[in-house]
Amino acid sequence: MILCIHIENMAVIKSADIEFSDGFNVLTGETGAGKSILIDSINLLLGERTPRSVIRFGEQSASVSGLFAVPENHRKTFEELGIVPEEDGSVLLYREIFADGKNICRINGKIATVSVLKEVGKHLITIHGQHDNQIILDAKTHLDFLDLFAGTDASLIDIKSKYCKKYKELVLMQKELDELNIDEEEKLRRIDLLKYEIDELEKADLKEDEEEELKKRRDIIQGARELIKNVSASHEMLYAGDEVNAYSLLGRACDCIIDAQEIDPSLAEYADTLSEAMVNIEDVSRSLSRYIDSFDENGEGLDEIEARLDVIFKMKRKYGGSVSSAIKTYEKLTEEYDAIVMSDEKKEELTLEIKKLLKECALLSQKMSKIRKEAAPKLSSGINEALKYLDMQGAEFEVSFKETELCQKGTDDVEFLISTNTGEPKKPLGKIVSGGELSRIMLAIKSILPKSETEPAMIFDEIDTGVSGRAAQKIANKLAELSQKNQILCVTHLAQIAAGADTHFLIEKNEIDQKTYTTVTTLDHDGRINEIARIIGGDSVSDITKAQAEEMLRK
Repeated sequence: MILCIHIENMAVIKSADIEFSDGFNVLTGETGAGKSILIDSINLLLGERTPRSVIRFGEQSASVSGLFAVPENHRKTFEELGIVPEEDGSVLLYREIFADGKNICRINGKIATVSVLKEVGKHLITIHGQHDNQIILDAKTHLDFLDLFAGTDASLIDIKSKYCKKYKELVLMQKELDELNIDEEEKLRRIDLLKYEIDELEKADLKEDEEEELKKRRDIIQGARELIKNVSASHEMLYAGDEVNAYSLLGRACDCIIDAQEIDPSLAEYADTLSEAMVNIEDVSRSLSRYIDSFDENGEGLDEIEARLDVIFKMKRKYGGSVSSAIKTYEKLTEEYDAIVMSDEKKEELTLEIKKLLKECALLSQKMSKIRKEAAPKLSSGINEALKYLDMQGAEFEVSFKETELCQKGTDDVEFLISTNTGEPKKPLGKIVSGGELSRIMLAIKSILPKSETEPAMIFDEIDTGVSGRAAQKIANKLAELSQKNQILCVTHLAQIAAGADTHFLIEKNEIDQKTYTTVTTLDHDGRINEIARIIGGDSVSDITKAQAEEMLRK
């Protein structure tokens, strides 16, 4: 329920505060006074897209704030959105739009996104205007209306949930099967290409760190001349020199110490150290000799390394820019190749699973259809009763069923049919009804939907279009009846509807200092008499029209 709203700089409204009652609220005023701006303001607050042109001329921004009472059955949804109502169950919504296109949204003072504001708005208010009435002419929406009516049956809600889950699985599996059923020639071409690329990568036999190791070896080989020169010189000085080398000198030194230890035995440990050094030199010399020989044996090693690096470079360029990417590409190609080669087996598995899901969906669809067909006569009866009350005595409403192929909503194709005059055949709504009749049909449907499926606040924007006289009075009575379970806000041009309200707001436009201002005033009893008299008599408000207005209010 909307408790109050504050508007700043919305078109001709400079500033306005409106406090609504919890019953039947009407808003009246001259054409162009700003009634539609009030609806636009509420739409802005509910997160709807609003053009910047609604900002009052000369101002940089427009804002709307509204205090709402959150229904008990929607509080859990609000908590899931991260919104905790106040202790009294209220939430404060705020939105400001700027001339440069920016906007600010707040919920209970905290910043929010437009999408969250819009989601919250769905649980607070529904607006029914001429566009909404046109929705009912679209046969695609009729099944939704029937399901709303039948939705009080808990089994339908449960079955629909299960069906939607199974149908989603079915669609995904069918898509996967369709992708496997590619053209046979295309399939063969793809297999040939995959096989070529897989073979190419297998022959390349790429390894993660190989390129770095090869580059190191290449650097060593390219500096081999200086390297061998130094290693050979070291080998000569340590062991292989013809005249003098470290090994022979250590041998002589060791012999001298051995002779000396005969005089002083304590020198024996030095002889052992020198012997060990000779063994180490001999080991190092052998290793250096083998190192030198390896270069002699692999004289062509550089060419082989360059050839291998070239292979790695080509694979990197072709398959992702790095060795790692090329290896991952190989894995993906192999998986795709295996999937195509094994597609017949996979197709068989999917086909069996799809058949199983089709049976399950068909069974659930039959259960939904049974509940819908049981609810349809009740819906028709309720609407026919409401239409007769709304002065459409000869109208006969009916829910028509046709069976369709399995789809997202089952196998039911539902369309609303109506005959507006006794004895005439029933035809689709769009081919029969006038604007006034359509408004009454929409009101009839809304009036019989269960309370749990209607929003706590409902706004009817000129639902009285195209009706007058007794029909207008019946609409007023039905709106008043509906306001016993829902807060109703109605923008109207009809005196009968204005007289039936609990609270009456007058929207007036005035010029002050060559600027236009719109005000919203809550009318007292005398004010209501004057406004209803104006609606009855137009420019001519007389004692007679006032008397008529007073009589309408009394009734």
